[in-house]
Amino acid sequence: MIPPALRRWPHDHLHASVYRLCEIDCGSGPGLKPDPITDQFRFIVRMAFACHERNVPYDVAWTVQDRRMSATITATGKIPTPKPLPKAPKLKLVSDWKPAIWDAEYRLEAYYDSTRNRQCPGFIIEHSCGLSLVHPSESGELGVTEHGANEDIRQKWFVTHVASGKGFGLTLNFNRATAALLLAASFPVDWTQDAGTFKTNSEIRRAGNTVIATYGNGSERDAAKRRLAELERAA
Repeated sequence: MIPPALRRWPHDHLHASVYRLCEIDCGSGPGLKPDPITDQFRFIVRMAFACHERNVPYDVAWTVQDRRMSATITATGKIPTPKPLPKAPKLKLVSDWKPAIWDAEYRLEAYYDSTRNRQCPGFIIEHSCGLSLVHPSESGELGVTEHGANEDIRQKWFVTHVASGKGFGLTLNFNRATAALLLAASFPVDWTQDAGTFKTNSEIRRAGNTVIATYGNGSERDAAKRRLAELERAA
């Protein structure tokens, strides 16, 4: 809602407009609290955002003098009507998902093996977010290798993208793979998208690298942390 004092802000006309806000106390020293942010200050930010979205030339000047802050916005052109500021995305609530190894089903195309450049068989447990847990298997029997030897079914689990079969590059035990998938699912991103869009989606790249930085080995973790730092600098 536009504050009463600002309802006369002209819009939808070509002209130059300047508005100065009343000052607020910024506070200083122990025991001194700053004045709360006012609707007028929020309006300045919303107006600047609206001008930015519509390519309307504007300038915002913030000044602090003797603990008093004031702001001035100057805009020239077709002044837009400000809208509420976009809210920061919230982490999705992930329900208590406690898969069991025995929930896995065998598929001939369970995951994509980049070294062989093809889809490979394995046991898969899908999560509704678009990711899955995969245990590679050529034999079709849990706990049995393709040569008939025994293997520990709790080891060698991948976190993969269901639609493409491509993974995060992690090989984990079952419990850590489950935790890594739930961490990825907690981010406000759509894992059901085509994998081809992931490289250009900074939020998905941030989510993926956070998972690797948390559950990868030493070199994987360090590389993921560097990529996260690059994403922060580019933001």
